[in-house]
Amino acid sequence: MPETAKTNDPDLTAAYDPADDAMCSRAKERFAADRNRRLPRRKSKTDTMPNFIIIGGLKCGTTSIHHYLGCHPDIHMSKPKELNFFAAEQNWDLGFDWYKGRFDNRFKINGESSPHYTNRPRFNGVAERIHEYCPDARLIYMVRDPIKRILSHWVHATGAGYETREFVETLNKPDTSYIHRSMYWMQLQPYLEHFDPSQIELITQEELGGDRDSAMKKAFSFLGVDENFTSEQWDRQWEKSSAKEDSKYQFMEKLIKLPGFRSFDRNFDRLPESMRWMVEKAVHNPDKPPAPKPVIPDDLMATLKSRFREDVASLEAHAGHKFDGWHDYTAS
Repeated sequence: MPETAKTNDPDLTAAYDPADDAMCSRAKERFAADRNRRLPRRKSKTDTMPNFIIIGGLKCGTTSIHHYLGCHPDIHMSKPKELNFFAAEQNWDLGFDWYKGRFDNRFKINGESSPHYTNRPRFNGVAERIHEYCPDARLIYMVRDPIKRILSHWVHATGAGYETREFVETLNKPDTSYIHRSMYWMQLQPYLEHFDPSQIELITQEELGGDRDSAMKKAFSFLGVDENFTSEQWDRQWEKSSAKEDSKYQFMEKLIKLPGFRSFDRNFDRLPESMRWMVEKAVHNPDKPPAPKPVIPDDLMATLKSRFREDVASLEAHAGHKFDGWHDYTAS
């Protein structure tokens, strides 16, 4: 594989990142059976394009909010969650009939959630494709404190076996996916070029975790559905990072890579909610305390804060407010 990839932004370097490469390969492999399907799937009269997309970010609460939104009677969220269709290198080749079959026109809102839609510079042109085929779509971008997101990303990558490099050395590099995925303002630029700002809503993971009712009311209002809807299922936290270092999770990661178990991974989101939650509790153990995160040395912390300073300032200026629960990125 080449050391660098092409990007339309001269300020970005798309260096080869083995952990991100492994993660993206796993996401694509989930749909291997759909690529190998001999007979085309039967089209349904209810097939449609989405009018709502969660564009990221990775480890920012997209799985939880995907499930919470799907509880609303006017909202249909795709099963499985991460279709990654508009990332050309991922699942674009599966075609529009495949994509439309994930949605149901009997619902007012049809949505999907794919964190790889904000994975520049690895995947470029995503915003352009979404705008071409879903120009009126509303977009939610989930964000969280950039450094906290990196730590959660690292725990996920090491637990899943994607990451084998040394922590400090890797995070000192400016061109890894850990850095790029936390540069939310940079990731948002193509969307602001193609969509009206009124079509894009920012919600922080800190909002979703700290005041779920308010965060969901904000999302429902943005989508134009009954904002007073609530659900007892909002007490559930999906895919907590505490599981990533657990032996059960790592065993499941190895198991679902075997041919006979890939269909379970691919079809997990199609199971009834109650059954999915039983599996979630067994594998991710939502009652377990948060996973221990690596300790960031002072010099690396200073480097990271300086690296995100302008990006965070621009994002907060766009939002019109500071983000609660984030590090102070203005300090030198």
